[in-house]
Amino acid sequence: MALVCIACVSCATKTELSGVWKADSAKARPMEQILVIGIAENDINRRSFEDNFATALKEQGVDAVPSYHILPNPDRLSKESIQQAIRGRGIQGVVVTQLVGVDEREEYIPPKTYVSPNYYGRGMYGYYGRGYEVTHTPGYTINTTIVRLETHLYDASSAELVWAAHSGTFNPKSIDDGVGSVTKKLSKRLAADGFTPEK
Repeated sequence: MALVCIACVSCATKTELSGVWKADSAKARPMEQILVIGIAENDINRRSFEDNFATALKEQGVDAVPSYHILPNPDRLSKESIQQAIRGRGIQGVVVTQLVGVDEREEYIPPKTYVSPNYYGRGMYGYYGRGYEVTHTPGYTINTTIVRLETHLYDASSAELVWAAHSGTFNPKSIDDGVGSVTKKLSKRLAADGFTPEK
């Protein structure tokens, strides 16, 4: 599956995190250098995601490196190739993100009728001139697209998983829009949890 998808809708884009997990043995320490890996079938999407995530992390004070800079061939991504690529570079963490699913939801909102008083006169006996305004709203359908990603952060020295989260991005208008939303959310949460510098 591609890492990101395009969904053109009118609603605003937002990202929510769920199932955030931290290893019990992990001592949260700010990582100043992180390798960013996006798992995708399309190399253009991979590079777009990695660039956006690296930019978001840099805004938090992290020296973030998109993996395609040192691992240009996505077909050769493996634990061994990653460890070899980061050796001697001072990289403290490796963050890996991949798509886990895209949900399409359709909700029908039925028509409604609103009745409100309309006063023709005021004063003590104003209610004698009271009428009512009736407003009808037609039924309509709300379509929601949710792009679900899974992100793992590994300690580069031990290769142990230290942090993980699921994210849901609602109604992305484009690839850049969706990627920008989720990477900003992830970078801020990593900082809040103590794994990157917090600004």
